[in-house]
Amino acid sequence: MLPVDSVLRPLFSVFCFFLLFFCLSTPLAAKNDDMSHYQGKLEKLQKSIARIQQHLKGSKKQRNHVMTELKQLEAEISKNARKLQKLEKDIAVIEKQKKSLKKELNQLNQAIERQRTVFAEQIRTAYSMGHQQNLKLLLNQQDPAQVGRTQVYFQYLNRARQQQIEQFMQLLEQKHQAETKLEQTLTTRRKLLHEQKAERHKRQQQRLQRQKLLAELGEKIKNQENTLSSLESSRNRIEDLLKSLGELLADIPSSPSEKLPFASLKGKLPWPVRGRFLHRFGQAKNVGELKWNGVLIQADFGTPVRVISHGQVAFSDWLQGFGFITIVDHGDGYMSLYGHNETLLKQTGDWVVAGEVIATAGDSGGQPQSGVYFEIRERGKPVNPAKWCSSKARHPHPEQTL
Repeated sequence: MLPVDSVLRPLFSVFCFFLLFFCLSTPLAAKNDDMSHYQGKLEKLQKSIARIQQHLKGSKKQRNHVMTELKQLEAEISKNARKLQKLEKDIAVIEKQKKSLKKELNQLNQAIERQRTVFAEQIRTAYSMGHQQNLKLLLNQQDPAQVGRTQVYFQYLNRARQQQIEQFMQLLEQKHQAETKLEQTLTTRRKLLHEQKAERHKRQQQRLQRQKLLAELGEKIKNQENTLSSLESSRNRIEDLLKSLGELLADIPSSPSEKLPFASLKGKLPWPVRGRFLHRFGQAKNVGELKWNGVLIQADFGTPVRVISHGQVAFSDWLQGFGFITIVDHGDGYMSLYGHNETLLKQTGDWVVAGEVIATAGDSGGQPQSGVYFEIRERGKPVNPAKWCSSKARHPHPEQTL
């Protein structure tokens, strides 16, 4: 997209030129021109300034909104980072607990296996001793009460060992349940960690987008402020120009009455310079829907630029978009313009005759190559110069040099 000032600047230049032609399109000797009419044209520029100010206000409001969003995103990213840190810490603790629990489970399994081994050995010993005691009782006439007490003792030990094994088994089951619970908690924490990382990535992408938009808005605001400054400066220049033109219109006398009316010269006028046409009347420009109001003729630097007919110089100075220009009033609402000159040889108020050199060709106003921009206007409206000028026509004073 083109920057705002790159679009408005050419539009403004055309407007300035249009306003200037309206100011000069009536005979310079008409002392009763209604300057308030042209003041209305200036009001259009005021409206353009107001419109740019409104756009600028909207852009700044949008920038503030984006800055608020960016602040919220950064707060969410910070909060997300704290959550991630806590989750990672929780996972580390659970991993440590899980490792410790596995160690305890291994120790319990080993203890149970040892108890089972001892228990089995006790059972075998008790069984073996029970048979031996019966033989001793029969062969050695051993006291039966002593034998009974021994068997009861072994039974007590066996029951105690069995109870201990059962307690170990219960503890082992509890540890397994704790391990399962830890694994579930760990899975949940890992899932949350993954979700938080995805959320962080999303927020970071949103922050980058907001930062990019903020930079674009900053550039847009800068361009709008520059455009506004340019429009305000141009407004001041036009106000000064209107004031000067008002004084000029009151002081400059009428054009000589013995000259032929400009309208009678249609199709018989010579071109201001001879050269190749770079742009023709009505041809589309590269900016918006603008079209060329005149022709651009290629000419080398310093080529003499000749006025097409007698008249009085109404404007001779630099104008944005046209460089150094000379505007000649031919009377009866007809005017001609010669732009992008290198040098201006006539001043405002000077009388000129057909074929007189009024400027030299150049590239002022930012043109990529040397040439002359030429327009004819009838009561402020551009007309096709090709219908007025002919390549067969010759200037009455071709011998004049700089």
